[in-house]
Amino acid sequence: MKTFILLIGLLLGGNVWGVVEGTARAEEPVSSTRVRPDMQSVRAGDFERIILAELTRRYGRPHHQVSLRVLFPSQLVEVPRGNLHLEVEEWSGGGRTGRRAFRVGVFVNQQFIKTVNVVGEVKAQAEVATPIRWLKPKDLVAGEDLAPMMVDVPSLTHDFILDLEEAIGKQVLRPLPPRQPIRKIMLDHPPVIHKGDRVMIEVRSGGLLVQTVGLAKAAGKAGETIPVQNQASGRDVLGTVMAAGLVEVGF
Repeated sequence: MKTFILLIGLLLGGNVWGVVEGTARAEEPVSSTRVRPDMQSVRAGDFERIILAELTRRYGRPHHQVSLRVLFPSQLVEVPRGNLHLEVEEWSGGGRTGRRAFRVGVFVNQQFIKTVNVVGEVKAQAEVATPIRWLKPKDLVAGEDLAPMMVDVPSLTHDFILDLEEAIGKQVLRPLPPRQPIRKIMLDHPPVIHKGDRVMIEVRSGGLLVQTVGLAKAAGKAGETIPVQNQASGRDVLGTVMAAGLVEVGF
């Protein structure tokens, strides 16, 4: 095919290869060297930096690695020469990752020039707490049950547990498979009083303190209200769990 085109070029006396090369160069992104002297270029990297800075300002958290690749605009954006400033406008979608659309205001010498619609791919990873073995409901999480692992996160506002210490001592609410991120809703503080425990019932009124022995009729965490039975009177009352073995009843 190239031989055929070359023969036609020779017959016509033209430079066919010069035409082909010129067409190829025209399809490439506009080079900054072709910008008019009174204009300057805004590059994809400029949009990436300002959007990443805004994402970090809003949703920045420890243990995160966030990246952004601009998909559009693919060409340089030309604006008048001067002191360039970019501002990211409000966007929908919060901190989710994946393909996102952002509106970026372009200012030159503090004067608004235009708004550029930027489409980019946001990716984020975080070091999270994961079990190293199956954990069953009502298990208490110990330090040797956990290991950190880097995972992709669906949003910068996820509820995965990042700090291993935050999970240690908590009670498991649902089965947790190994090497899977632990979400905060999967754990809870364990009860400090269990059903059937003998407890001290305290009644306070001003400087008066009355104590008696009771029997917990339900489990409860600190701050929760549970029914307890007064062993002296046999009556059930509601009390607030203050600590292990201690319930306070209002006067």
